[in-house]
Amino acid sequence: MGQVELLSPAGNWDALKAAVYNGADAVYFGAGRFNARRRAENFSVEDLPKVVGFCHENGVRSYLAANTLVKNGELKEYFDLVSAAYLAGVDAVIIQEVSFIPLIRKHFPHLLVHVSTQAGVFNSYFKEVLEGADLVVLPREFTLSQVRDFREKTGIPVEVFVQGALCFSVGGQCLMSSFLGGRSGNRGWCAQPCRKLYNGKYALSTKDLCLIRDLPALVSAGVSSLKIEGRLRSPEYVGATTALYRRALDSISYGNFSVDEDAFSDVALEFNRDFTKGLMFKDSDVVNPVAAGKRGVRLGTLGRGGLIRIEAQIKVGDGVGVVSGENIHGDLIRKIEQKGVLVEGAEKNQQVRLFLNAKEGDEIYLTSGANRRKTQALKKKTPITANRQKPSEVILPAGGGKFSDIKLLVKTHSLEDADEAIAAGADVAYYSIFAKDFPRADSPVSPYVPRCLTEWNAKNALDLIDAINPASVLCGDLGVAVHIQNREVYGDISINAFNDLDVGFLNERGITPVISPELSLSELAGLSDKRFAVYAHGRLPLMTTKYLLNEEKLADEKGYVFPVRGELDYKQVLNSVPIGLYGEILKLKEAGIVRYLLDLENDISETVHAYRQIISGEKVKKHPGTYTLGHLKKGVE
Repeated sequence: MGQVELLSPAGNWDALKAAVYNGADAVYFGAGRFNARRRAENFSVEDLPKVVGFCHENGVRSYLAANTLVKNGELKEYFDLVSAAYLAGVDAVIIQEVSFIPLIRKHFPHLLVHVSTQAGVFNSYFKEVLEGADLVVLPREFTLSQVRDFREKTGIPVEVFVQGALCFSVGGQCLMSSFLGGRSGNRGWCAQPCRKLYNGKYALSTKDLCLIRDLPALVSAGVSSLKIEGRLRSPEYVGATTALYRRALDSISYGNFSVDEDAFSDVALEFNRDFTKGLMFKDSDVVNPVAAGKRGVRLGTLGRGGLIRIEAQIKVGDGVGVVSGENIHGDLIRKIEQKGVLVEGAEKNQQVRLFLNAKEGDEIYLTSGANRRKTQALKKKTPITANRQKPSEVILPAGGGKFSDIKLLVKTHSLEDADEAIAAGADVAYYSIFAKDFPRADSPVSPYVPRCLTEWNAKNALDLIDAINPASVLCGDLGVAVHIQNREVYGDISINAFNDLDVGFLNERGITPVISPELSLSELAGLSDKRFAVYAHGRLPLMTTKYLLNEEKLADEKGYVFPVRGELDYKQVLNSVPIGLYGEILKLKEAGIVRYLLDLENDISETVHAYRQIISGEKVKKHPGTYTLGHLKKGVE
């Protein structure tokens, strides 16, 4: 195989230089407002020629992260950004919405298209909607065997994350920041509610991913690009992580893999929340429930009289963190004593006495200090040239369609509830196709296919659909949905349809999307293509996770309680307050939107009856209890 690419983050100019000068093969960055790290300093559109020029002079490829969901009224601005990036010589654009691939391919020749991990490409059945993509950034939840399997079955080059922050939720499937504080992760504004306390601990706060010691396995699996996360982290962190992985990759090419331990210490010192290998190498210990912030390098457990056998090099003046039970405080190494003599520093595995505000049994972490790694010369790269002609203007599709008949769709979580929904007047009731008691023939109940399916589950779902031969399917996995033929198919909210391009792209492939719940009424009404359904009622899944989550519910510091529901091989954290549009669906109906999805776990008959009456023009009181309209009034920024 060819050389494996090292891809580093650049949240600002200093980070960009740190990445380039420490050996990155490529860098990724945001410009303008369509990137998933809008809280980073980022670059302006006007900066792009200078940014790309600097990269290319140093033989480094430049990738524009344009990987957020895009509203209908923003499509022209989005493609203007892509056009400016293209003219500036950007080598690739990273996107979330696969419906954009055909337009980018048509109007921007030679611009590579990389599909973001936010697109949630979980199986090879996605290949049909990835036509024209040059690379896919795989989910962090993939195992090594899944990486290899996907690459072999699709033939599409793949990129994986090797270092940096992990999201507790599957990428593109987190609405927690959006619905708790109005700051959408899908729009680049994640406020990181996963780093808050739940049930009195940091139950959702993940450690940092670190795969440095497993690079040979990733290279052997055929990975094309190794990605470092960190556009919100410091230039020093970017430089340290880039240097660490550059040296390790070079050692593989020399036939003698090794990890520079001094460089590793520099990375851990700059920032870490403790390290995990994640699901890539089947490490289930991904959460640090004690602390959500920077951890540092573990020095060891303090013994009697301040004695400690240190697990890393230390010097006088270094900062440390002291973990005492569930409490953490900082301190400074002012003196180091070794065999009764004061010294300026000590090496790994030596026993020393430290004079800290700490007691026997406390865990000590090195949190700051001078760089440990030694300078190493880098191979000189050949400068890159990119001669671009002005692209043709992107003409967005005009018009669209709409449905003439009203349909009330109900997703249920038991067979009894599905039968009850049908009896109460639902046009279609869905129940999980993987449930043991799902009826296999001659039943009015239709199958629901969960999201984020593994290769085996995707194949199993399609086989079951062929065997059952239902008239209608609600599908949460786009890869599977596009392969369901000759029947009515709805794509669940997990597919993230957000604009006319998405709606048209999906309908052309026989899929009616349940539109994203992050759009407002005015934004929904403004869509030209009304061939979609709206999530009108239910406890919205705020997080979908494949990591271990044993709690049945999560209570935050304000007292809000979020139920946890299991589905197939993942858990979902549900909103503390259910959505209940009730009479507001008449405004949707007036706007020409006539398909409504109810996601029900209780009060089945009463709720279905209520919506049937509302659709018929009867006045209905809301059921007792608290409901939210979600983003129907304002949408998200």
